[in-house]
Formats: sequence, C-alpha cells, structure tokens
Amino acid sequence: MRKPLFLLLVLVFVSIMTYSSANGEVFTESGLVDIPTGAVLEHGIFGAGTFIAFRQSAGASGLQTTPMNLGDAVAIRLNFGLFDRIEIGLGQVWNAYGSELSAEQAASLKVQFLKEQEAGAIPSIAVGVEYLGGGILTSESEKNGVLPSAFLAVSKTFNLPRIHQFSGHIGIGTQRFAFGESPIGVFVGLGKEFQPAFARGDITMSLEFDGSGVNAGMRYITASGLQIALGAETLNDPDALRYLTSVSWTNERLLKQIDETRRLIQRATQLAVEAKRAITKPSE
Repeated sequence: MRKPLFLLLVLVFVSIMTYSSANGEVFTESGLVDIPTGAVLEHGIFGAGTFIAFRQSAGASGLQTTPMNLGDAVAIRLNFGLFDRIEIGLGQVWNAYGSELSAEQAASLKVQFLKEQEAGAIPSIAVGVEYLGGGILTSESEKNGVLPSAFLAVSKTFNLPRIHQFSGHIGIGTQRFAFGESPIGVFVGLGKEFQPAFARGDITMSLEFDGSGVNAGMRYITASGLQIALGAETLNDPDALRYLTSVSWTNERLLKQIDETRRLIQRATQLAVEAKRAITKPSE
C-alpha cells in the first residue's frame, strides 16, 4: 500500500521540477516561518487562523509602511491532520498591489513516511505539494504559469549541552524554493522552544533560509491553543524585507488536556475500585 503511494508522489515531485517560483503560507502549525518540515499534524488536530504581511517602501521621509501594498500575504487558512501521516491545508489569499486587489486559492498536501521517535536516530521525513493561484490545479491556472511547488523535508531533534533540545530541518523543493533561474533549491532551518514560567505557554524561535532569503520568526502558543506569531522575511535584502504577523488557534492543546483528564478519571476510578475491594474483602 505504501510503496505505490510513495512511487506516485515521487513521480509528481519529479514531473514538476522544471517550473518557476511561487509563494506559500507562513507560520503553519507543522512548519517554521516559511518552510515546511518533516512533521505533520496528528489525526484530528487542526489549526485555523489568519496571517498578514506588509512591506516598507522608501518615501520622501525615509522608510514608511504602505498600507495598500500588503504584498501577497493577507490570508485565512485551515490545516488539519489525518491518520497521523497526512496533512492537508486550504486557504484564501488576498493580494494588494497599490489600489488593485486580487484573490488566490491556496492548497497543500503533505505525507509523512518516517516519524521521529523520542529516542533514536531516525528523523521525520515528509514529501508534499503546495499550490497558490487563481484555481486549484485548473487549466486556467496552468495557462497563467501558476503551478505547484513540490518539496521533500527532513527534520531531526538534537540534544546538546547548554543548548539542550533544538530542531534542525533541511529539504529540497521546486517553485518558491528554487534559486534564481534554477528549477530546484535547498531550504534549511533551525527551531528552539522555550517554556519560561512568566509566559504561561511555549515560545518558539526559528531561523531559516529558503529560495528567497533568510527569514526569522517567533511564535507564542498559549495553554488554550491560541498562537501569536511575528516574523520577517528576506532579512538579507532590505529592499525586499517583509514583515509577518499571524494569529491562529489549534485544538492540539485542548485534546491533550481532555486526554489527560480522561486518564486521571480512569486512574481515580481504578483506585476507588481497589479501595472498595480492600474494605469489603473478608478478613482471614
């Protein structure tokens, strides 16, 4: 079952390696700022939210934010996991170029072949396809040169002295991951999670390099599942610098709390039954 699926995805990956660049989502639940990782959302887990990007342009008084030039990152999105191996994403992106406004559809599919264990040398490996354009794989989108971006991503968690745990990510991809005129490119990233007491949640810092440049971001995840993220793209090119902000919610924390409560109830019930048996047991 897995072998035919693997071969099919490899064929899809190879068949679209010759096309030009495209854009993608930012701050997805299983990704870093702008690159995918080898992880996928678990079955029944979803994330929904919005992200906004804006640039600064040079004016008479120096750098100033241009509200009507939001680039290509005003969006709403939904990502969800199936069978602990598949992640699907859907979204709608609105592009503002000066006074013009256009809309694009976003879709993504990621399949995980290897899943990293808590202890072991095996990394997480996933392949996927991302699409952003006027129609989901329609003839009109192909006519306009808007085609999917394929990728292969590998992720591994490392534990080093003083630094403790951090995650490393590397991958290859087409379209938006490509370098210049090359049909294919490499992307790399680092992520580090912190759990400071004052934050009452998790803070993740990330640094990455994709086909466009160097990106950095910070994501704050509360115990309720609310996620607030801030980031910047193409730090290596001030003229193309773009700022990112995202607000989303995931049910992952809620489901973990429900599972923990269920385990506590089961344990309390078991202890109550054992205590009742000990009381009612006839003395020898």
